[in-house]
Amino acid sequence: MKLSSFLFVICFGVTILTGCNQSESANEEPSVLPTRGDYTFMRYVEEKEHTEYRVLYSQVPDSNITQVKTVQQLETDEISETNNFYERLDDGIFGYIVLSENFPENWTAKDIRAFPKTKIISYPPVAGESWTETPEGLDVEITYTVRSINAVVETPAKTFNNTIVIDFEEKDRSGNLLRTGSSSFAPEYGWIGHESSDEFLKDVHELIHIND
Repeated sequence: MKLSSFLFVICFGVTILTGCNQSESANEEPSVLPTRGDYTFMRYVEEKEHTEYRVLYSQVPDSNITQVKTVQQLETDEISETNNFYERLDDGIFGYIVLSENFPENWTAKDIRAFPKTKIISYPPVAGESWTETPEGLDVEITYTVRSINAVVETPAKTFNNTIVIDFEEKDRSGNLLRTGSSSFAPEYGWIGHESSDEFLKDVHELIHIND
């Protein structure tokens, strides 16, 4: 199993920040991890439309954990649903690595926090800062670097200001490069885009519609 930055890796989903000078950390409390939202994304593989899906944010009861549900219509007319969980802690935003086969039917915040976690956004975010994560149970090492904390990012849904852009580099435990890419997070909206490239293809996820 591999972890793709966003853990939406995809990934997934989180938020952001108010504007400030790119050489300094944020001066104001960031609007992190929206507790509600309904967005449509398009996945492009090698610049060709591939898959449309929805991302829904909600708050796990009795906690500060954000649940990010990905819903996709399959060709068989079945609906595929996956869930990711994120939480703002003292030094960053962390994603919990939740394996569906080990997830209890009547889950709680305590159940989620029992899973390994990995930091996907440092707090406060500082342009140029880097950190490396070695997620438990995964044979990869991921280095994150904050490229910008006030980028302007255009998507089909909207143009976002004061966006955090985080680059990542994924290697195996022998130091071989597996994947590179970046994720973008916008104030009050969370994750708005992700792209990654490996030896074989380029994979892009982009926000195309805000449903509420």
